[in-house]
Amino acid sequence: MEQKNIQLTLASGENIFAWYSSQSLIPQAVICLCHGWGEHSLRYTSWAQRFVAKNYAFIAWDHYGHGQSDGKKGHIPNYNIFMEEVKLIMRKASQLFPSVPIVLYGHSMGGNIAINFALTEKQPGLLIATSPWIRLANEPSPILRFFVSILNRIAPALQIKAPVNPNGMSHSKSVVEHYKTDPLNHGKITPRLLTEITKAGKYAIANIAQLDKPFLLLHGDADSIASYHASAGLLKNCKTCSFIPFKDMYHELHNEDKVKDEVFGIICEWISGNIAD
Repeated sequence: MEQKNIQLTLASGENIFAWYSSQSLIPQAVICLCHGWGEHSLRYTSWAQRFVAKNYAFIAWDHYGHGQSDGKKGHIPNYNIFMEEVKLIMRKASQLFPSVPIVLYGHSMGGNIAINFALTEKQPGLLIATSPWIRLANEPSPILRFFVSILNRIAPALQIKAPVNPNGMSHSKSVVEHYKTDPLNHGKITPRLLTEITKAGKYAIANIAQLDKPFLLLHGDADSIASYHASAGLLKNCKTCSFIPFKDMYHELHNEDKVKDEVFGIICEWISGNIAD
């Protein structure tokens, strides 16, 4: 799979690392991948290869403060910077593949970003989220939330080691080991990032009924990182949502050996069915 790098520049002048791959100038659709907190887009190269082999274009990028993009690790000045990233990616996707349907696909924190982008910007045409960070599986205590709120005012960019257990990513020992040793991963989070993602998750819950586009939502019910119950709760108020749970599966469904082929098949079938409508 040939991978071509893209350099995107934010209004602040800071750079965002991005890349894409496609075997065709006219693919079935363009999949734009929002990765999760603490990781980076190159963790999805093998996943991308599967989509490219099915004649989908695949575009991914490192969020601000992640991977090879600019910004303090685990920090954002405000949530709008994520929205700006997605707008740049959407514009680039349309330039590279004019008139081709666009699918915004977010995992974990990226799911939070993708859902909120779809709600506030009224695009793209299709939305996918896997294990979205709408709420954490283990929410901070009231005391901890109070201290985070104080720090968000007086030291918003203070880097804190997040208490995320990599063993909750996947049942695959090799996936967990690679996650632990990947030099582009980081375990840092700031009060501002935590506060902004928490607020955006609450916004998604309160406004999901306004979503007017096809939405595929997948989540493992043994996820110890992002709340499965928060995802299931979105279904109650979202008329366009197709929710598929995965019993006993952890956070990264695309890295779960027992179900990743099924997950891939479901996503491809869902995209194909919706772009044909």
